[in-house]
Order: sequence, then C-alpha cells, then structure tokens
Amino acid sequence: MMQLPDLSRPTVPMRGLPRVLHATLAVIVPVLLFVYGMWSFPLAILGPERALIPGDLGDSRFNNYVLEHFHRFATGRVDDYWDAPFMYPSKNVVALSDNLLGTAPIYSLFRSLGYSRESAYQLWILALFSLNYICCFIALLLWSGRSALAACGAFVFAFGIYMIGHLEHAQVFPKFMVPLAFWWCWQWLTSGRVKHMLFMTLAVVYQFYCGIYVGFMLCYSLAFLVIGYGVVNFRQLGRFPPGNWRRLAKGGAVLMVAALLLWPLMQPYMAASKAVGLRAFAEVENTIPRVLSYFFTHPAALSWRSLSEHSIDGFHSWWSHFHFMGALPWLAIALLPLVLWKSRADVRVRKSLAMLGIAFLLSTVFCMRFGDFTLYKLVYHLPGFGSMRSMDRIMNVQVMYFATILVIVSAVITTRTWVQLAFACCIPLAVVIDNKIDVRELKRYDKHDARKLVDRVVLDMQLQWDSSARAIAYAPARGMMTGEEDYMRSVGIHLSAMLAAQQLGIATVNAYTGKYPGNYEAFWERLDEHTLSDWCRFNGIEAKDIRVANSIHRPILATDTIYLVAANGKYICADPTRRDGAFADRIWALGWETFVRLQLSDHQVAFIAHTDRFLSADVLHDGSVSSATDRVGDMGVFELVELPNGHVALLADNRKYLTLDTVSLRLVAREDSVRPECLFRIERYR
Repeated sequence: MMQLPDLSRPTVPMRGLPRVLHATLAVIVPVLLFVYGMWSFPLAILGPERALIPGDLGDSRFNNYVLEHFHRFATGRVDDYWDAPFMYPSKNVVALSDNLLGTAPIYSLFRSLGYSRESAYQLWILALFSLNYICCFIALLLWSGRSALAACGAFVFAFGIYMIGHLEHAQVFPKFMVPLAFWWCWQWLTSGRVKHMLFMTLAVVYQFYCGIYVGFMLCYSLAFLVIGYGVVNFRQLGRFPPGNWRRLAKGGAVLMVAALLLWPLMQPYMAASKAVGLRAFAEVENTIPRVLSYFFTHPAALSWRSLSEHSIDGFHSWWSHFHFMGALPWLAIALLPLVLWKSRADVRVRKSLAMLGIAFLLSTVFCMRFGDFTLYKLVYHLPGFGSMRSMDRIMNVQVMYFATILVIVSAVITTRTWVQLAFACCIPLAVVIDNKIDVRELKRYDKHDARKLVDRVVLDMQLQWDSSARAIAYAPARGMMTGEEDYMRSVGIHLSAMLAAQQLGIATVNAYTGKYPGNYEAFWERLDEHTLSDWCRFNGIEAKDIRVANSIHRPILATDTIYLVAANGKYICADPTRRDGAFADRIWALGWETFVRLQLSDHQVAFIAHTDRFLSADVLHDGSVSSATDRVGDMGVFELVELPNGHVALLADNRKYLTLDTVSLRLVAREDSVRPECLFRIERYR
C-alpha cells in the first residue's frame, strides 16, 4: 500500500500566528462552540424547565423503553436482554429494532443515580450530543491540525440543521464512533499500519453496538472512502512487495477479531431477519434521498426557512428529506475542484482532497434517487441492508464527509497569517448563523404528560390484572379515527401499555417495533379479542392465559361503529368547537358524526365520540350531553330502550330520557317519559 504522509500532523500548518494567540484560539473557539451548541440545540429542546423531550410519543418513547429494559437487565430484574417482555409470547423482539447496547450503560448510570425514567432519557440525549461533538472535534483536529476549523466541523456534525430531520429517531443519536472510524480508516489507508486498521474495525464494531442502522451505514461510507483511495492511487495498487503478505495476514486476523466481536450482536439479528423476512424494496425507496433532499430543510432552520417549502407534498415521505447541511459545507464542496486545480498546496494534500471528493461523490450517488432510478438497488442486496427501511438516516454518517471537506478545504485556502486569523474569528460565527435553530418549530412532548399517560394505564392494569395470567393485553375503548391520526393513536396506546407493563414487571402482548411477525399486525391495529385469539393460535398458546384489560374497567360484550339520528332527522355530532357538546344539526354524516357503541350488558350501552371521549349526561346540573370525559363513569352509561319502527330511546343515569332541545338542537337528559323529541335512530357506519 502506498505510503502517504502521516496525516496526524496538520494538513496545512498554522504558519505566522503568534504562539500565544494560536494557543488561545485553539482552546476558546472549541469550548465556546461546544457550550453554544449544547445551549442552543439539545438544552433548548428540553425547554427552560427541562420538561420536554424531542420527538413524539412513538419512536422516542420506544427508545426510552429499550434503555429502561437494559437498566432492568443490568440490575437483575429481567433475565434476558433480547427477549424483552413485549409482543408476548414472541422471543428476540429487541432484535426487530435498534438495540442501543453501546450507550445504554450511560442511561443506566443516570437511573442508578436516582433520576426518573424520563429524566435519565433526557440526560442520555445530552450525553450523546456531547460525545458526538467531542469525538468529531478530536478526529478533525488530528486530521487538519486546526483547532478552530475542527470545532466548526464538529459543530456541523453534532448540532447541524440536518439533525432536525432525525430528532424523532433517537436511535441515531449515538454516532460518536463515526468520526473516529473515518479518521482511523484514513490513517490505515495512508500508512498501511495494521494497528490503524484494528482501531478502525473496533470503532465500527462499537458503532454497531450503539445502533445497527448507523453501523451498516458507516460500513457503506467507509467502503467508498477505500474506493476513493483506490481511484487516486490506482497505479500504486498494482505493486505488492513480498513483505506485504505478512501485513495482509495481520489484516485478515483483524477482520476475524471484528467478526468474533460482532457475532453475539449479529446472531439475534440474523434470527430476527429469518423470522420476519427482508423488507420489500418498495418499503425503502421512498426514504432514499433525492437531489432536492440536499437543499430541503425544516422550518426550524432559522437561517434557511426559504428552503423549507419547495418540496412539501412534492414526493412521498417528503418529511423524511430535510437533508440540507447549510451553506458553508456546500461552499467548501463547490470550492473543492477549484482548490484541486489552482491550489499551491502540496501534491499529497491535493491527493487527499481528491480521495475525499471522490468518496463523497460516489457514496452520495449510490444512495440517491433520480426519478424512479437508483443505484441503491445494488446496495440493497448486500447482507444487512435488505432489513433496513429508512435510508434517509444515511445522512448521520454522510455528514462526516461534509464536515471533513469543510475543514480541509478551509485549511488549504487559509495559509496567510491574516487569513488564518480572520477565519479563526469569522468561520465559527458563520457556522453558528448557518445552523441557527428555532426550537419552537420542533416536535416535542412533555415528559410529565407522558408519565401520566403511562400511570393511567398502570392503574387500569393493576385493577384488572389476574395473577394466574401469563401476560396482559391492553385494549382500551376507542372512538372512530382513520389514517395517520388513527395510526399515531395506536402507537401511543401500545407504547403506554409497554411502559406500564414494564413498570409493573409483567409481560404484555402490546408492542411497537420495526416489523411484526405472523398475524400480529391485525391485533396491533384492531386491539380486540378476536385478533388476540388469532395471535395466540399462531403462537400455539391459549387465549385464556392472556388477561385483557381495557380503559373502562368492565367487560365489553361487543362494539360497532354507528351514526345517531335525532328526532329532527339530523345527525348528532360531538362538536369540539362548541365545548364538545352533542348537537343534532348535521345533514350529512362524516367523521365527526361517528360513534363507537359499546355493549356493556343486554340493555346498557356507552358511546365514544370521534375525539375518543365518552358521551355523558351532566345529571348533576342541567342534564346537557357532551363528550368531555375520557372516563365512562355512571353518567356515560345509557339504557337502550327499543321502540317500534326502528326507533330507540336512551335513558340516562338520572332516569331521564335524552331529548332534543328544539331551540339549541342540543341533546339533554330531562324527560320523564318518551316523547317524540326523545326518539332516535341508529344507522350503521358506512
């Protein structure tokens, strides 16, 4: 392998600056950028009271569950890490998603210090942002020898605006091994020393343990770095001195060590892949970045909001394509050909830049979609890549190319003393402005509210748990919803059930993960006893071993979705714009006019509105009917009285019949007998 200069020395030395000024800038700039980055991004996201968590009640809480599961495993409260007690009776369920093993001890440390589940999760996030910056700074400092420039590159890597698109997926936060793997790969390529190859492979192995997604994507990007080296140095590759056989043997031994270290991690994933199969390419292709993706950003990118609208609804899954890195990295990439052509830098430095440029170009093109064409189809068939769904997450590794090119191009063009000083002062400021973030635009949830959701399910489970059961299935009563709203509600229900069962130390059938085996998805969507029985039959277990818990603490005999038609022939609507009152003033029946009817006994029913709240009569005051409570209570139970001609009457808890107020068109419980205004008709949902 060709012997290039040891790049642990500065790529372009800092000539001319006084030593004291050089040392001062070398310390102050990295520290200030780190402090500002932490304050303006992760700490700002958490809010002034540190009550907020980035993301939604889906992926973010699942990562919290996995970390809490590790803590329980590390403290001896569960016996097996991979067989987490959700999606009962499935085994190896952790391998259906990212495992987080590499950084879970950090979370466990915070839990051991007495922090709550959610607070420890917040501290874990802060620790990862810190590690991402520090490790990238170290790698770029070794690469360039320019402390201020290295800090700028590390800022882009750890706090860049591209991260906005990944805040809902905390499993990609642990990526601090990426810069070190890049650096050691570079050292190995330029020196040929086996120790550098060993350090690189150890960094890659540890990154796999931090997150399987980023691990595979790191391998992808490093492969193109090797290809870039081969393209630039293809003439030397044909030379193979006899002494290199020993080096080749040592390299093979390093790869064997890496394989042995990865085997305990990969074995569960291979078993999971065999159980659920690979993903169809159609599931993946919409997440592959497009050309526009690299110039599309989120409205929270304060300096670049003008780039946040051009691709909205422009293509499928557009919300996964906020990949703009800021102007400075792109300016450096645009200057790269000019630097290679015009620069007076040492030919070896220019070769290094050419290697980076080629690797960046190829790794970008091979994971980019041009209309319906993409070269990623070739990569998709490689081992491991066929199991990954969200290829937009490749940006968490590709950002290292942007950061490195920014640093080295800047170093090459700043050889004069006054230019060095100007860059040391101006580039950090420009990087900060380039990556300003308005956290008010970001999706976050309140940890206290999330905790209340879980505590409520804990209470539901405790009141309905049977100690003879092997697991619990939480199936709350739900109103009629469709599309994305229904999906996100289901995500919230399952994760609240998982966290509640985890808190109680019992297994649950509820689950949320990357891919579901067998017929589980039917239960996931419908949450009823029929699909639960199907799931039990699929797994060869008895349904009676599963305790079903709901949100009303009483048996539900049957459910159906209906419309209620009042005596005036109008459909009843639970209107959230009018204090959730029930009004009979709708000519047409749409989503807001639907109710889910719960059959509680032969004659007792309850109705859930589209808002997931129960119709109830305020019998303690004026008897008005509204959907303002999420607990059924006595006031939400009605006696259904069947009448001739398909009509029914509804008797409230105060023994008054529901009637239509002919002036306000609102339902009230105030009639002692069935009058014409008390007649209702039930229509099946169409």
